[in-house]
Amino acid sequence: MTKFVFHHNPKKLPTHSETCHPVQMYDTYQWNSLSASCIARPIIGKIRDLGCRVSNDAFDFLTIAMAVTAADTFSKRDGAKNSWSRELELYIALHSTDVWNTVSSELEKALGYLTGDMWTLNFTQGGLRAPAPKKSKKARQKRKSLKGLDCVCLFSGGLDSAVGAIDLVNGNGKKPLLVSHAYKGDASKQNMVEKVLNTGAYSRLACNADPHLISCLDGETDISMRGRSFNFLAMAVLGLSAVQKVNGGNLKKIFIPENGYISLNPPLTRRRIGSLSTRTTHPYFLSKIQEILDTVGFEVLLINPYQMKTKGEMLKECKDQKALEKALPSTVSCSNWHRKGIQCGRCVPCIIRRAAVLYSGFSADAPYESFNLQLILRGGNEKDDLLALATANIRLSKLKDASRWVRESGPLPDEKNERQELVGVFSRGLTEVGVFLREEKIL
Repeated sequence: MTKFVFHHNPKKLPTHSETCHPVQMYDTYQWNSLSASCIARPIIGKIRDLGCRVSNDAFDFLTIAMAVTAADTFSKRDGAKNSWSRELELYIALHSTDVWNTVSSELEKALGYLTGDMWTLNFTQGGLRAPAPKKSKKARQKRKSLKGLDCVCLFSGGLDSAVGAIDLVNGNGKKPLLVSHAYKGDASKQNMVEKVLNTGAYSRLACNADPHLISCLDGETDISMRGRSFNFLAMAVLGLSAVQKVNGGNLKKIFIPENGYISLNPPLTRRRIGSLSTRTTHPYFLSKIQEILDTVGFEVLLINPYQMKTKGEMLKECKDQKALEKALPSTVSCSNWHRKGIQCGRCVPCIIRRAAVLYSGFSADAPYESFNLQLILRGGNEKDDLLALATANIRLSKLKDASRWVRESGPLPDEKNERQELVGVFSRGLTEVGVFLREEKIL
């Protein structure tokens, strides 16, 4: 088991050892890379620039999520017994421990489902309270930009999030706070998508977890990033707290735009059940987080408006087709994009995206490193995703009912009609991919 200890004050952290990993939170004290890792150094300034004080519970939730992101990043999976599932014990200093202790076991279960690890969460006293707003022109302007907002929407720079923002702002007349991760390269894509949105009908909050490893470990980190979506949700809850502070507490909606097929993401083959079957927006995971937020007392409603739509259906039914056509080439769907700065064209998300573009009838798409899939099929390891999707389509064609398959990625709702709808969107999404593969003469 790997033990992580988190505190904003480096004097409260233990010495690093093989079994204990100290991590400094935020930038309230100078960071020494020789004595601890660090996470969330830019975050305090971002929150203070909002021009209002967010709730302490929302800030504690973000602290928990940042700690989870740090542990998820700093603990390499190849050190686990099965080279995947890690045992992670966290000690996190919070402002208010009582309310979070009541949900710690449920949080552990939700995180275990999300990342495939065993989590133990210990909340300790002495954490920071929500930071006071700055008294600056920038903070006053930011607070002014929050005036009139009525919801929050996750905004990643991906194609699904672009459709979500376009539908809300240009189609439904909503005024969201767009919440983004600001990892290297992401912001430029988000800025390009933003250009198609109606001016003045939204505001943005971009944060970077900015994890840095203690120098003695030579920068070795895990790249699976399964806990990233939990961090994203916590940022959204904090953003909603700011919207509520400025506009009133009756605003509850956080929109999470994700097509239903990739949200469910059942394993394409038996050997892809673990590492290749992410659960970042699975309805079961979101329902567990919703229950936790309800118990803590947040006035929050998590909504995926596209849970019952495929990616192609999202594109085809987008409420502003001209805006989407302009934004589409700037969006990113690829799981390998950060490696070379171009979408690979051959991973599962890329193939689903290309199938959706074909289904929706758009002629312009982003460039791909591997456009000709026939060449990939004749290659080496790069054809694994392509073969898995082809195999899954063949399997689907032989099934009368895909319910059991869909349940392999997680529990489905108790309500029969909802379960059937989820199975239906999975089947349509995989069939959408099959049409594309036949077009490419793969099937």
